[in-house]
Amino acid sequence: MISDVDLYESKWAKPPWKFEAGTPSIADGVALNTAIQYLEKLGMENIQKHEEELTKYTLNKLKTINNIKTYGPKTTQNRSGIISFNIKNINHHDLANYLNENHNIHIRSGHHCAQPLMKKLGVKGTARISLYIYNIKEDIDTLHEAILNLTK
Repeated sequence: MISDVDLYESKWAKPPWKFEAGTPSIADGVALNTAIQYLEKLGMENIQKHEEELTKYTLNKLKTINNIKTYGPKTTQNRSGIISFNIKNINHHDLANYLNENHNIHIRSGHHCAQPLMKKLGVKGTARISLYIYNIKEDIDTLHEAILNLTK
């Protein structure tokens, strides 16, 4: 942060170093390197393929639930493994709490820092599933059954 200090005066280092107080985040750099090595070992193409397959599977399962509305593309083209949805007459926060407390399924709910979009969609918020390499089809089957039980 500083280039020189004496008893009565300090001289600031030049930007960006003057904004770097304390010890650099060495542990974060090491962790980031480990994460990159892991992803490279899996292969980015494999990760993308897995996410696309799981997203397609999830969209197809969600279609079978009455009164559900998904937002975004209906296919995996131009879509990531994030699926926002609402179920008629069930508050998105209540849905997330139900899944968490009764089925140990953790999803996000709310406006997701996208309030202008929520206003445009005419909703206060949505439930949101985030899929990635640590998810499998059985996870989606469990989610599907839990929502079906709630909407009976």
